Amino acid sequence: MGVYGRLLAYLKPYRGRLVLAGLCTLLYTVAHSLVSVTVFIVLNGLQNKDYVNLKGLPHIDEWLGKLHLPAINISDIQFPTYLVPFIVVAVFLFRGAFEYLSRYQMSAVGLRAVRKVREDLYAHIVKLPMSFYSKGRTGELMSRTMNDVGVIQAGVTDVFVDLVKQPLVILFQIPLVFLWGGPLAFTALLLFPIVLGPVILLGRQLRKIERKTQEQLANINAEMQETFSGSGVVKAFNMQTYEIRRFEGIHKNVFNFLKRSLRIMILQRPLIDVIGSVGVALAVWYGMRVLPLDRFASFVTTLFLFYEPLKKMSKANASLQQAVAAGTRVFELMDIAPEILSRAGAIKLEKAIHAIEYRNLTFAYESSKEVLQNINLTVHAGEVTALVGTSGAGKTTFVNLLLRFYDPTQGVILINGRDIRDYELNSLRNQVGVVTQETFLFNATVLENIAYGRLEASFEEVKKAAEVAFADEFIKVLPQGYATVIGERGVTLSGGQRQRLSIARALLKNPPILILDEATSQLDTESERQVQKALEKLMEGRTVFAIAHRLSTIQNADRIIVLDRGKLVQMGTNETLLKEGGVYKRLYDLQFNV
Repeated sequence: MGVYGRLLAYLKPYRGRLVLAGLCTLLYTVAHSLVSVTVFIVLNGLQNKDYVNLKGLPHIDEWLGKLHLPAINISDIQFPTYLVPFIVVAVFLFRGAFEYLSRYQMSAVGLRAVRKVREDLYAHIVKLPMSFYSKGRTGELMSRTMNDVGVIQAGVTDVFVDLVKQPLVILFQIPLVFLWGGPLAFTALLLFPIVLGPVILLGRQLRKIERKTQEQLANINAEMQETFSGSGVVKAFNMQTYEIRRFEGIHKNVFNFLKRSLRIMILQRPLIDVIGSVGVALAVWYGMRVLPLDRFASFVTTLFLFYEPLKKMSKANASLQQAVAAGTRVFELMDIAPEILSRAGAIKLEKAIHAIEYRNLTFAYESSKEVLQNINLTVHAGEVTALVGTSGAGKTTFVNLLLRFYDPTQGVILINGRDIRDYELNSLRNQVGVVTQETFLFNATVLENIAYGRLEASFEEVKKAAEVAFADEFIKVLPQGYATVIGERGVTLSGGQRQRLSIARALLKNPPILILDEATSQLDTESERQVQKALEKLMEGRTVFAIAHRLSTIQNADRIIVLDRGKLVQMGTNETLLKEGGVYKRLYDLQFNV
């Protein structure tokens, strides 16, 4: 119930609608209780032909007196039978109208609450650190955001309505059971507590099964996302059959869990029917001998109206268990605390960048393995610093720490002599532009992709950035120019075109610090020449960290940093490092076949 309580907390902003829904539910319950009265009126009129006489209602005058209501001799009330159809229609119209209003208001509240849950979850996931994404699967995150939150919706709307409505229905039927059946009511209600046992026990089993079902559904989403994203690899290696079989295996697990869940949900209703029918049967058997027809029919109707809410509550209980299972998975994510946050009292990084210093810096993704060890380096404004080394040397980690994708295990990074953790996170990242080897573009227009870092930029500013990045020339020949949608990850563009859009995006952001992460490593010679010209424009007047795979691209750097197994082993210009020998000379010789 702690999980469900957290879900219900999302209903608080809509108290007005909830009060209105509760009032409509109460009025619906009153009308619903009058159904057995209409049965009595119809059969009484049928027996008396021309009029309806309420003399058959026992103890009603005495009850009204105890409630201090005006003295009315109910037994003397009678009215013509031509009013009976109008009474019946009025009762059901009254009942239907308030049921509609109560369910509509609650559904409207539920939809708003679930939207807020999904928005909160999405916002929280987006803010989680890179370490979180390195451990999870995109498909599972999508499943929790869409499927699990979707399951919650029924738990917040239908369940909440029934948790309020059905107990009220039961409470309103209890006086009517005694009104029509007298002492027989005790016999009919005797088995009521027994009915609740199976509902509770089956509900617990259902919650466990639903949790596992949601986990398997997440696996399906993850499997599909990986297969569709890697469709080229799947086809190239002729692994379609393997992927289909793997999907079928996961899907079979989902099917088995769904089958068990369905069995429990279907079992609850007939189980309640059977148990409840025993009490009803005993009361009916005795009532046929002592009650007149109109009271007997109303008594039986009330009994069925009494047990019907139990069936609906068993269904609500099933939805509740599903919602709790899904809510548990949702709140598991929401309870993950972001590791990278702005400190209390953090200041904005607004002044010009004078120097960036790595001081005694050590970093490890896992405590047992240090990726960077005791790095000391100072970079002054306007310098181009190249980072080289074998794969796994720690080059990308080196620049990711500057962006605070992670925080150092030991030591600090300083900008203008101040720990970067003292700066507001957003203001820090606003000072850094990134161009990577794997350019990520969105399934949006060219204009939207270039302006991604500066959504308020004008079209003229976007076009100017594209021109400087040598991208305007190919953009103009696209079907809709800057309004052309380029597909997921920019699939309709070549590698060089995608890279130039990425450079235009960085140019438009106009940051003082620039990170180039092997920005030309995957391009052909012609594309590399075009991109290199764009990069030269981008690098002008900025402090640059360039991760280089091709050493030919960084020979003019002010300084080259050589990393080997997480340690800074060499530092200097291209000429001094070649004379010095060591790791850099070995890498150089390997690339140029010296």
